[in-house]
Amino acid sequence: MDNRSHFDTASKTWDNEETVKRNEAFSQSIKKHIPTHVSKLMDFGCGTGLLTGQLIDQADELIGIETSNGMLEQFSERFIRASKVKYLAINLEKESLPSNVGPFDVIVTAMAFHHLIGPLKMLSLFKRNLSPSGMIFIIDLDEEDGTFHPDNKGMGVHHFGFSKNTLESWSKELGFSSFQHEIVYDIFKNDRSYGIGMGIYHL
Repeated sequence: MDNRSHFDTASKTWDNEETVKRNEAFSQSIKKHIPTHVSKLMDFGCGTGLLTGQLIDQADELIGIETSNGMLEQFSERFIRASKVKYLAINLEKESLPSNVGPFDVIVTAMAFHHLIGPLKMLSLFKRNLSPSGMIFIIDLDEEDGTFHPDNKGMGVHHFGFSKNTLESWSKELGFSSFQHEIVYDIFKNDRSYGIGMGIYHL
């Protein structure tokens, strides 16, 4: 997910009415499936912290993972008074997660997996860093035709979304105990609707 220059620039105007509304919907969908309170939560590809902020009351400790310094500047400013929220500037496709960071009861990621070169490998890494009975939520574009982003290469897009079948096949390949899927949001652009799916993985 090494597309930092694009997101460094985008960070300045990232928080708008649509992205706020979108992350509110994502958080509401996540909250339906997790306990009222957990010990530790990771937000992978946390951006400016819109989703982290919606989940702040759900965990004792929240850690954002992000590669874009521009995004993390906004993230750190948002949570400057929230001592239980921390972040790591790290590219997990190239670097290892520090051993003292996990394990996590809940790992969430929203609109980041289509930027990964190896999403299945990342999901496997997540699984290794889950607490017993932990859960992973992958929220991303439902499989699309490549028209969602105006410049796929320039924006670091490696996948045109993921179908339910693809997400479920990952669950079977990695040996999760169960898998659920639902469409949690629709983004309207290019005179059409793009569905946003959520895959839920149970350890």
